[in-house]
Amino acid sequence: MRRFLLLAVFVCVATAVAGGITLSTGQSDYTVQVGDEAVIPIAVENTLGADITGVLTQGVRFMPEDGDPAARTQSRPITIFQDTGEIAVSAGTAVEPGTFFVEVAFEHGDGPRTRVALPEIRVHVVQSVTEQTDQPNQQVSSTSSVSTSSGPGGPQGESSSSPGRSPGQIPQDMGSLQEQVAREHDRMQALRSALLTGLEEDPVVREIHEILTSRGYVRATTAIDPTNEDTGTFVFGYREGSGDTVRVSGLMANGTAAYAAYATDRSLVVPHVLPANETYCRFADDLADGGFFPVSAAVNATPGATFVSVGFADSQDRMARITATLVGGEVQAVDLEEPPGLFPLAGAGAVCILLLIAYLVRRGAPKTLEQPVSAAPGDPRSEALQLLDLARGEFDHGDRKEAYGTAGRALRSYISHAYGIGAELADGDALRLLEESGHETGMVTSILERCAAVSYAGCLPEDEGFWDVIQEIEAIIG
Repeated sequence: MRRFLLLAVFVCVATAVAGGITLSTGQSDYTVQVGDEAVIPIAVENTLGADITGVLTQGVRFMPEDGDPAARTQSRPITIFQDTGEIAVSAGTAVEPGTFFVEVAFEHGDGPRTRVALPEIRVHVVQSVTEQTDQPNQQVSSTSSVSTSSGPGGPQGESSSSPGRSPGQIPQDMGSLQEQVAREHDRMQALRSALLTGLEEDPVVREIHEILTSRGYVRATTAIDPTNEDTGTFVFGYREGSGDTVRVSGLMANGTAAYAAYATDRSLVVPHVLPANETYCRFADDLADGGFFPVSAAVNATPGATFVSVGFADSQDRMARITATLVGGEVQAVDLEEPPGLFPLAGAGAVCILLLIAYLVRRGAPKTLEQPVSAAPGDPRSEALQLLDLARGEFDHGDRKEAYGTAGRALRSYISHAYGIGAELADGDALRLLEESGHETGMVTSILERCAAVSYAGCLPEDEGFWDVIQEIEAIIG
């Protein structure tokens, strides 16, 4: 289970600013117990007025009290959105006392690239949190803006000296790190370009694009997080003339978009065929007679069908919802979810569709895959494990509500592939499939309820609760 840093040893603020991106930590020294993961929270401020995609590089060196030191460097692409407030950097988990020396840098731009680096951060690994480290309480100075066009050996921010490292070695290490960042940047740019080319022509992505552009939105930002040239996640930001924005997110797997979805507080940002549908109009009129008015909309497009949800609310903050399933651009089913005592149920088919939309359509997060796109046919674990990795990434990036929903999707995907035909399932469908297969449903029910409570019902996400969910799902998958 992930454990955050237990004790801040010195309150010395480390700050780095470059090109409108600010990184800062509250301390230069932390303490963590042996066996716990050392996770450093880094405050982020983006004043550039746009989402910025770049490469986050962290160099970690562990100096044990007894034994030889070990070092590693890791780079990964991230997008710092305008509202990003914090990112987490993991130094790792130590099984013996010692000290982690951590260097963090963020680089962005296409030439010259802009680089911002934090001064060195130390994490002291102790047997007990009551142990104290004997380190000088030295103020850590801020780094300044750095452009990588200066090349290795260009200006760098100051960094505190650490055991086992001579003063003349610091610029050489930083220059090597800079070269690695540049190579990783070029590699990721090539992967992003290849993935974006496939997305531009994908029918699922084009369907969402056409819905939004027909309502006056234009694509303003693009963020691609590739695994390889034909697999990865994506986020497109759309903006309307009045300033309203919509965030579309999804997953491409093996060259095909498995889903693309968005949610907005504007109720009419839906396919034009839906408001013209007779059943939809009848439900909307009934809701209006009861004092309900449209307040939100969500669309989840998959290769086989598109799921639409329009939310309604009244003056007492009661919620109702009209959901629809579209296939080939035509409305195939429309159902109504209403507060108790308002209207009779619209039909028995409402339960399945409503569970599917209610639990899976969330703000700015990928939605349920309609059909599995798996590199290993016949393996029910493949797609579920991929979704669990996606959930971990969302949680690490601060998208905790979305992460709970993706974790629930991973469990449903495994059940569908292991005991069904691999089609998408709502929570109720997954539980029924387990029962029909002669399996106990208690643990699965608990997991799905916890995921739905955060991703749909709005309960506060808990750090330990999320990692408990991940471990329980991994235990079920095996």
